[in-house]
Amino acid sequence: MKKQSWPSGRAEWHFMRNTSCQLLFLLWSSTAVMLSCSGAEVTCPEECSCRSTFDPEAGAAVRVSCTRGLMRAVPVDYIDRSAHIIIIDAPPDKQNELTIGPIFTQPTPFVNLRELHIVNSNVPSIGQYSFWGLQNLRLINLTHNNLTSIGADNFRGLINLTDLYLDHNNIEQMPSETFRHLTSLRTLTLSNNEITTLVPRLFRMLAKLITLDLSDNPLTELNPEVFKDIQHLRVFKCRGCLLRRVNTQIYHLASNLEELDLGENQFKYLTSDEFISLKRLKKLKLDGNQLSVIVDHMFGRNRELRVLSLARNRLALLAPAALANLTNLTHLDISHNKIDRFHLQTFAPVVDCLKTINFSGNNLVLNEIAILLQILPEIHGVGLANLSLTDIPPNFFTYNEHLVALDISWNKLTNFPYKLLTKTKFLQRLDISHNKLQTLTELDLQRLEAIAQVNLAKNTWRCDQCSAGTMLVYMTTTVLNATLRHLKCYSPMRLRGVSFSDMSFDRLDPCPTTHEAQMSVIAGLMLLCVAVLAAVAGALCCTRRRAAHYYTNEEKRREHEHEHPDELLGRTELGSVATIHAPYHLVPKGS
Repeated sequence: MKKQSWPSGRAEWHFMRNTSCQLLFLLWSSTAVMLSCSGAEVTCPEECSCRSTFDPEAGAAVRVSCTRGLMRAVPVDYIDRSAHIIIIDAPPDKQNELTIGPIFTQPTPFVNLRELHIVNSNVPSIGQYSFWGLQNLRLINLTHNNLTSIGADNFRGLINLTDLYLDHNNIEQMPSETFRHLTSLRTLTLSNNEITTLVPRLFRMLAKLITLDLSDNPLTELNPEVFKDIQHLRVFKCRGCLLRRVNTQIYHLASNLEELDLGENQFKYLTSDEFISLKRLKKLKLDGNQLSVIVDHMFGRNRELRVLSLARNRLALLAPAALANLTNLTHLDISHNKIDRFHLQTFAPVVDCLKTINFSGNNLVLNEIAILLQILPEIHGVGLANLSLTDIPPNFFTYNEHLVALDISWNKLTNFPYKLLTKTKFLQRLDISHNKLQTLTELDLQRLEAIAQVNLAKNTWRCDQCSAGTMLVYMTTTVLNATLRHLKCYSPMRLRGVSFSDMSFDRLDPCPTTHEAQMSVIAGLMLLCVAVLAAVAGALCCTRRRAAHYYTNEEKRREHEHEHPDELLGRTELGSVATIHAPYHLVPKGS
């Protein structure tokens, strides 16, 4: 057990009374560190670390972190009872095996405890009355454990708790009124569990609940009765819940929703009045579903909508009035659909407000995108990933001078688009990864220096002295150091996979000589000649086979005429015509 000095519960009064302490407080308050002049000491277990923190809203706090893994139970006997924040965690290779009982309440409760985090600890259950008496507790985090069930008595006494995190467990069922003692609860996360059904009155007494996350549970459907007790809900997430439909009565009950996440479900169709009750909705995620159409006026009543994600669906076209009335829409993601063209009138309502748009992964040609960008002069972010682009015209963003973020990853660019980027003067984020760039010139690198965030990974970098030499110099002398160090050679084969950080100029292959370049050209021409000769030979062979086939058939015809002369009377004229129209080189001798 080690001893550390921390402020007592009356430390602030000591500071006010003691002149020297006042000076220290003024000197150190900017770094959010407070030390006690009273000499009070708190205990700290050997497995943990303890330090003082300062929050302008919450004030001074003693923070105890046990994150290296525990070989035994939680060492509560050696944690000072004045602790405000306790964090118990474990590394992946050294998992905890802990149980939770009334260890924080008996024999003397942690009366100052505001936050309790016990994660990655294989906790199988929560004992009854485990938190009784901890009236100052505001947050409990029990994520990434093995909880299979929870009950109301697990949370009795937590009248001031505002945040409860139970995600990433194995919870299968919860009875009615499970959270009835948590009357101050504002945030509840139950994502990544095994919940199949929400029983009626499950959330009774949670009138103050603002955020509910049920994502990644096999629910398949939502019971409207459940939402009668949480009508002040602002954020609702049910991503990956196997939903095919949502009873619109839920939206009527939770009409104050500002954020709705229904991504990664199985919606195939949405009606035009689907979200008509959600007039305060600001953020809507429908990505990862099976939607094939967005009908006219679907979001006509959602005038406050700012973020709309329709990515990874089956959309072929947005209806002309699909975005009608969305005059506050700021971010639109339509990536990875089957869109190949646009109605310009579709985007008329968002011309003055839209800031980012993602076209990535569609069947669009650049010309179609360029026409649309002309009417979106205020756009700040554009996604052009995964469009099989081999080049981008230098004047592509002529009308988008405020561009800040650009994603052109997962394309087939072989040359760095220097001329294009010289016209995007305010660009601060560029993703050009997963292309076929082999080298960067000095001008390219100078342009990249002015961009704060750059991703150049997964290109086909050629590591010879002519191609990579300049890049290595820039790696050691400019702000591009961190960006270039992680790049890996693609050619020659002996250097494939070697990071630029492990590369030196001496290890690079020498530049190809003029003679070697000429020999490469000659070799290429020889291969081309061989291919042409092979094609000619094949054509001649085919011609000869046809001629042989004709001769054989002609001989059979003559034999037939000799054996049956009467049958062929009257065909002489027809035969003559056939002979006249036959190719001259295929006319039999003697005809």
